[in-house]
Amino acid sequence: IMPPSDFVKFVLPKSFVLYNPKDIVSGDFYWVMQADDKAYFAAVDCTGHGVPGAFMSIVGHDQLNNALNVKAARRPDQILNELNKGVTGTLRQKPGTATVRDGMDIALCSIDYKNMMLQYAGAFNPLILVRNGEMQIIKGDRFPIGAFVGETLQQFTNHEIKLEKGDMLYVYSDGYADQFG
Repeated sequence: IMPPSDFVKFVLPKSFVLYNPKDIVSGDFYWVMQADDKAYFAAVDCTGHGVPGAFMSIVGHDQLNNALNVKAARRPDQILNELNKGVTGTLRQKPGTATVRDGMDIALCSIDYKNMMLQYAGAFNPLILVRNGEMQIIKGDRFPIGAFVGETLQQFTNHEIKLEKGDMLYVYSDGYADQFG
């Protein structure tokens, strides 16, 4: 399900991906898409490791594509809201039930290169912006994808940032640091 490197370079020309899963399959994945002259990218950390995490990665990947391509969500907060609905529906999660606690943390961005605008929304995972040698951390919301808090699904926050030449953006999961051994 990972996008091929030539597609990543086409959508995000000055980018790199560090992806070193402990096993052949993983609960972490990256996602890159393009729609309406915008580049979309995310780093996602799913519940579980190995095969259980990989199944969650497939659910997350499919629901991200559905949010963008079928639901026509375009802002990162809207995409995360649709992802949240899709994951909770797929896993049959309901308010007040604690039987399935699977979900994901994510940092999701869109870049409008023409207008030099970045939009970001996150579920726990932050966006790091390095500008003029100074690091800024833009924090995500403090709830995950795929879990009810109260009676309704939480709504994600959209952050807009005017980009400047030379800005560097970083999104990541905690998967590399969390590997056993």
